[in-house]
Amino acid sequence: MRLVIAALVAAFSCLPAVAANHHNHPSHNPPSPHSAAPSDAPALQSFDELFAPLHEGGCIKIDAVRAAGATVTLTPEQFQFVRAFWMAIPPVSRTLPPGDHAFLAKDKDGQAMLGLYDEDDGQVCGVFRADDWMLKLVDEIGRGETRKRGEDL
Repeated sequence: MRLVIAALVAAFSCLPAVAANHHNHPSHNPPSPHSAAPSDAPALQSFDELFAPLHEGGCIKIDAVRAAGATVTLTPEQFQFVRAFWMAIPPVSRTLPPGDHAFLAKDKDGQAMLGLYDEDDGQVCGVFRADDWMLKLVDEIGRGETRKRGEDL
């Protein structure tokens, strides 16, 4: 029950980062710190700027996400978890989200985002912010951990 309540609280806290009404559209390693850009390089986009097109039903390329921060592709098990969680975030979807892979991206300020992308065309059409507890769950899933009823999170 605590997990359900925690998931609902997280879902509502993630709403600003979710593509509004746009649900129709190998190993896990922690992201390495993003190296500093040379002084003559253009400034990195913030995640808010980068993911803004998703709020209007658009998509962006996974390469743009990779350029904005440390990014790792998640395992197939983690993909299934991220996809299911994304589907449960309001507005709840009745169809599968686009994408066949999931990623974790962290910007230079440590803000973490989980998202889905299609490996063939590189389109990212759905993301959500990931708090520390969510990152912990995704990491545990990647390591194949399970819990028994009554165990603390």
